[in-house]
This record gives sequence, structure tokens and C-alpha cells, in this order.
Amino acid sequence: MRFPRIGIRGKILLSYGLTLALVVAVEVLAQDAASRSGREFEERLARYYSIQGLRAALADFRAMGERYLRERQGDQLTALESSLDDIVRDAQALSPVPDEPQEAFFEGRAARRGIEAWAPAARAALAGRGPEKPEAFEEYARADRIAAYVDGYLGRLLSISMASGTARYGESLSRAAESRRLALMGLAVAGALALIFAALFAQSIAAPVRRLAEAADRMASGDLDVDPVTVGTRDEVAVLARDFNSMSANIRALVEGLKEKADLERQLHAETLERISMGRALREAQFMNLQDQIRPHFLFNALNTISRSALLEGAPETELLARSLGKLMRYSLSDRGSFVTVGEELAVLRDYLAFQSIRFGARLAWEVRSEPEAESLNVPRFTLQPLVENAVRHGIEPKVDGGRVVVSARRLRDRVRLVVADSGAGMDAAMLGQIRAAAAGEAPPAAVPGEGSPGIGMANLELRLAYRYGGRARLAISSRPGRGTVIRISLPAAGAPERKDDAL
Repeated sequence: MRFPRIGIRGKILLSYGLTLALVVAVEVLAQDAASRSGREFEERLARYYSIQGLRAALADFRAMGERYLRERQGDQLTALESSLDDIVRDAQALSPVPDEPQEAFFEGRAARRGIEAWAPAARAALAGRGPEKPEAFEEYARADRIAAYVDGYLGRLLSISMASGTARYGESLSRAAESRRLALMGLAVAGALALIFAALFAQSIAAPVRRLAEAADRMASGDLDVDPVTVGTRDEVAVLARDFNSMSANIRALVEGLKEKADLERQLHAETLERISMGRALREAQFMNLQDQIRPHFLFNALNTISRSALLEGAPETELLARSLGKLMRYSLSDRGSFVTVGEELAVLRDYLAFQSIRFGARLAWEVRSEPEAESLNVPRFTLQPLVENAVRHGIEPKVDGGRVVVSARRLRDRVRLVVADSGAGMDAAMLGQIRAAAAGEAPPAAVPGEGSPGIGMANLELRLAYRYGGRARLAISSRPGRGTVIRISLPAAGAPERKDDAL
């Protein structure tokens, strides 16, 4: 037979209900015993009153009867007859009590029979009183002697009843005390049973909960090999244990799956690292090739400038041009790695702009500004030179009245900010869009119109920065026709370590 499931709430209500029912039962039994003792006491007290009342009525009747015989008043006779009837009736109601001694039974029977014999004689003596019947006094005297016997019987009956009642009252007190003791014992038993049930109930809940807590602690410490928690009850704790076991099994399965996934990812990572190593060598070769593209172009422009200056001026400034060209060539052809400091890059720009100032004269004004904390940072070689060359050639040269080129370098927290600005011819929106597309790799540099287009240098620089810094480098171009062009570069301030044999 399968019993219905009782939850924790049902168990608590059941325990309280059973305890309350036991306490109520003990209290009802105690009250019943007290009620029986009270009823017995009231019955015996009523019997005492009835016996004593019968004696008092008999004594009053005898006194009234003697007074009537002396005074002979008519109204007294009516009262005597009524009192006589009451005495007879009370005597008949004087029934024996089953648990009284045998002497009380005999005394009560003798009193009843005596009254049955006395009542007719007393009635006849009182009715026959008169001058014509002087013997009535003698009849009343004989009846009165019977009444005296009856009074004696009643007195002894009262004494026996009181003695028996006293004994019974003592027994009743003993029974009442015993009932109280039994009630206290019953309450103690009920309390003990309630405590035992509460302890068993608490154990049935605390034991599986403790096992669940221990299993949860083991799982929290990393030990997932936890045995299922078994619960013998069918309440909410059993539901909690079942769900915990299911959760534990799911976690173990998930962890095993994660381990398999981690092993697979490690294998894929090893393969990826191998491919990255191969790709890095390829990108290095591409980077060095892109950097070397600038040198012939730059040297061609420098030599062209020297030849035209020598043709036009003859002699004085040729030596200065040659020295500046020598510095530029040494910087371009030197093998000091792919990174230089910002200070070195700006020093080359100063030589280049001084070189171009000889060419343009008053038409070219320039300024190079830098913060000391920015000059020690590393940047790729030829980061700023192509931008300044574009500013001079495509911004300042086309304008009749020339313009100004400003180069600045600042350190902003963990980044270095480079700006090349000119007040030259500028570009319209179409031209600017094509250069931005070329710099972003969305269009080939050759697609940008114009001889010696700045798109080649911008695309070359964008590629080199992408190879070096990935998505951490930012390059922005803004320009308006007739208002000049501004190019902003933001790079990580740490740069790369400077090494003679730097392959990247």
C-alpha cells in the first residue's frame, strides 16, 4: 500500500495536532474525575441536609403538638397536619445510599417504619383532642415516644452517614490527587512524545540537508565526483535532493564537455600559432618592401631639386643643399631597424623642410613642435616624412603665394599623437574620399588621379601602421579646398624596442 506524500508543513501540523489532542484528552479525564468527586460530595451533602431537615421537622412538630394540646388553637391544627404530611413525604424520600455501611441501611429503615407507625397515632391523638376525650393526651404521649425513637434512629443515621461521608470524602480527595498526578504524568508523557517527534522530525530534515550542504561544499571546492544524496522521506527535502543530484550530474557532464572543448581549442591554438608565425614572416617581407618604395621616390625628388637650384643659382647654396641631401640619404639608407624615436623622425623633417625652404624661399614657412616626453617614444621610420612631402608638393607648391606647414608631436597618456597640417591648396570632397579609400585599402593607390598622387604615400603609411599596430593605430584626414589639409595619427606610446637586427 502506498501512503500519500506528507510535506514538511503537513508533518508540523500533524505533530501539533497530535500533541494538542493528547493534552485535551488528559484534561478531559482530569475534569471528569473532578466532576464525579463534586457530584458525590453534593449528593452526600444533600443527604445530610435531608436527614437533618427531617429531624428538625420532627422536633418542630413535637413542640407544636405539645403547644396545641395545651392551648387548643384551631389554626395550629392545620399547620400540624401540613407538617405531618411533609414529614411523611420526606421520610419516604429518605432512600438508602448503595455505598453506605449496613448500619445506615438498618437505621434508615427503622426511622421510616417508625414514622409510618408514629404518623397515624399522632394524627389521631391531635384529631381526638377535646373535653369529651381526655384519653387523647395519653395517645399523643404514646405517639411522642415513637417520635423519640425515630429521632434517635435519625440521629444515628446522620452520624453513620457523616462518618461514612468523611471516609468517602478522604477517598475522593485521594482520587482527586491521584487524578492530578495522572494528569501531570499524561502532560509529561505528551510533552516527551512531542519532543521525541520534534527531534525525529528535525533529524529527518537536518540530516539530508547536512548531506546536501557537504556535497555542495565539495563541489564548490572543485570536487565534482560527488555521490548522489539519498533521502528516505517523501517531502520537499526529497525534491531538493533529487534536483541537486540532477544538477550535479549536469555539471559533471558540462565540465567533461568543456574539457574536451579546451583540448580541441589547444590543438587549434597550436595550429594557429604556427600559421601566425609563417604569416608574420610574410608580412615582414611585405613591410620592408613597402618601406623601401619610398627611398627611390624621395631621392629622385631631392636630386631634381639640387639640379634645378644649381642651374638657377649657380653656386652659393649648392653646398648647403648637398649637405642636407647627405643627411637625408644617410637616414634613408641607414640600417638601424624599422623603428626610430620621435625626436629622430622630427630631426629628419627639419632637414627636409630646410632643404625645401631653399627651393621655395619665402613661399614656404614651416614649424616643428614637440613635447620632451614624446621625443623618446618609438615610431616606424618614415611615418611623418611622406606626409610632409605631400603637404609641400601637393599643398604648398600649387599655390602662388605658398603656405605654411606645421608638424607637432604630443604624448597623451598611453598614446602618442602626431599632426601634420598645411595651409596649402587643400582637396575637394571627391578627392578626399578617394585618398581615404586608398588609405583604408578600399581602392588601389593608382586609382587616385593626378601625377605623383598623395594616395600612394597615404596607402603605404596606412599599410605599414596596420602591420605594426593592427587596430590600435588610427589615421584621420581632413581637408577643404583653399584651406589646407590636416592629418592626425594616434599610436600606442610604448612603440617597439629599438634593435639593429629588428626584422619587423
